[in-house]
Amino acid sequence: MNAAGLTFVLSGVSAVLGMPDFQSLVTEGNVHQDEFDGTRSQLSAAIATLKNTPPEKIEAMVAQYDEELTSYLDKFNTKTHEHALDSFRNAQIMIGYVTTIMTKSDLRE
Repeated sequence: MNAAGLTFVLSGVSAVLGMPDFQSLVTEGNVHQDEFDGTRSQLSAAIATLKNTPPEKIEAMVAQYDEELTSYLDKFNTKTHEHALDSFRNAQIMIGYVTTIMTKSDLRE
């Protein structure tokens, strides 16, 4: 993965979370609306930060954490079409990890 790849991947996760299967998690009572909205908001903030960060700073971060980032993405993608709730939880974990390593790497909006 590289800087553009990370932004692309997170944008893809954001698009997937916007699908009706995921909104049904709220309507079926599996996830509260504020939790769902908060997760999507955190993801949007991370994407915005990445878009406003020089690529070389992101490249250094991705190079250091590529294996973990790829692992979280794989977990998200594995569950996406089988179990929306598991996939949503994996997305939350991935977003938490991404925001943590962005902070450690001093990437802020």
